[in-house]
Amino acid sequence: NDDNSVAIAAAGGVEVLIALARDGTEIQKGGAALALSNMIEAAPGTHEGVVEAGGVAVLSSLTQEAGASDLCKLVAAIALVHLACTRADLAAGDTCLSLLLSRLDQPEENGWRRDSINALLALATSSSACAEQWHRVGGVAALQALARETAEEGVERQAERCDEALVSLGVRRVRRRTAA
Repeated sequence: NDDNSVAIAAAGGVEVLIALARDGTEIQKGGAALALSNMIEAAPGTHEGVVEAGGVAVLSSLTQEAGASDLCKLVAAIALVHLACTRADLAAGDTCLSLLLSRLDQPEENGWRRDSINALLALATSSSACAEQWHRVGGVAALQALARETAEEGVERQAERCDEALVSLGVRRVRRRTAA
């Protein structure tokens, strides 16, 4: 929660988590990336400490690390998206965006597909400056497909969020309304 995240940051925990994400074992790297992601999401004020301590470079590296598990890469990508949503000067890289988009075609697994969708939608609506990148990596088409899928499944709020994200990226509404 917010209070715990702030307390961890105040006690120097950000630097420790970044060191583990950089130099730890595979399990430690994934756990540290998850803790950083949760911290940034729960208490956006902690993002400055993560940036100042070199967290962007470490998390970016994790998304591309050959030996890192898919889950570790995904958690690092979500953490980077949370940072990009709170700081206009940070952009989620193509690798980060592609990792999250790849989860859209996979079945739900322990909430990771949902978390990926939420991170993607937050990123798309946080800045229209990344529209070219979304087109380049196939993100617009993926959001359009997700909007249709969620509308057909009757998940109206998620379909609306997809529409909002697409509009933010400069794309017209494409979702088909389902019959009542």
